[in-house]
Amino acid sequence: MSDRPKIYNTIFAIFVFLLAACGTDQGASTPVIINPEPPTNPSTEPVVTRDIQYGEGQVIGGSMPLFLDLYEPAEDCSQNRPTTLFVHGGGFTGGNKRSDNTEELAREMTKRGTNFVSIQYRLNPDEPLPSAPFVEVMDDLIAAAGGNVSDDRVDAIAAAFEDTVTALNFLEANQDSLCSDTNRLAYWGSSAGAYTVLQVAYGLNQFGIQRPDPMVVIDYWGNLFRDSDLEVGEAPFLIVHGTEDRTVSYQDAIDLADQADVVGVRYALYSVIGAGHGYGATGVNSNRIDGQTLLERTGDFVETHLFGEAPVYGRFNINP
Repeated sequence: MSDRPKIYNTIFAIFVFLLAACGTDQGASTPVIINPEPPTNPSTEPVVTRDIQYGEGQVIGGSMPLFLDLYEPAEDCSQNRPTTLFVHGGGFTGGNKRSDNTEELAREMTKRGTNFVSIQYRLNPDEPLPSAPFVEVMDDLIAAAGGNVSDDRVDAIAAAFEDTVTALNFLEANQDSLCSDTNRLAYWGSSAGAYTVLQVAYGLNQFGIQRPDPMVVIDYWGNLFRDSDLEVGEAPFLIVHGTEDRTVSYQDAIDLADQADVVGVRYALYSVIGAGHGYGATGVNSNRIDGQTLLERTGDFVETHLFGEAPVYGRFNINP
């Protein structure tokens, strides 16, 4: 089946979603680290370093600094750790690097001996000006949709792609100072953030945009703009999606899993029966499978890929 109706519907749907839903320097800079926070409980809580500047993003009238928060296990760094990069949701119009259950996700991953990084990125109210390579990405998607999409949020979506790439390249260039191993890297996003990480993981190769590749991708109720961008040999992924999601269609999750079957990419799809959109709706912390919450199952999926163990793949229905 042609991707054109899919792309059109996806881009149209995301702009409806944006109304309702909750050029960057590509070179890496020296880390600017402020506001370190010691753990409140060293045995279970991560060490958090806030507001590490990873770059600048162009906006109308100038530029704005871009920051990330780094969550680490309490143990001293003896060797660079596997790392998860997280991109929050909010419809490309809202949210921040501390929203979207970020603290809980970070705790789940740092207790497994990995770093967790949550990024700030330019949003539509910032009036972003994405650089030419990322404008080209969006132009290609819009052209494939028939060229019928006109909305200022297009720039915000492109800027989210760009800022995520900038953060990834920053992590790669500063691995030793951040105790991060970008050869063992996960991308994780929710909602708009899932759109972003899926596109960065699977949809940028044909544009020659360089960034460290993921070993695994986590999609919480998002979608890949163009399913055919998922190709043979790319990273496995996990999806959590409610079957009654009215913000991002559940069918999008099915379509991406079907494409993975075609190209031989391994995945796990957790369909939450009757659920809507978001953490509470899908019961990430309450719904269980084999005694594990969906968040714990997600943490296992990331951990097994980053440490070379045996992941659990397949399609699973969760009945709340």
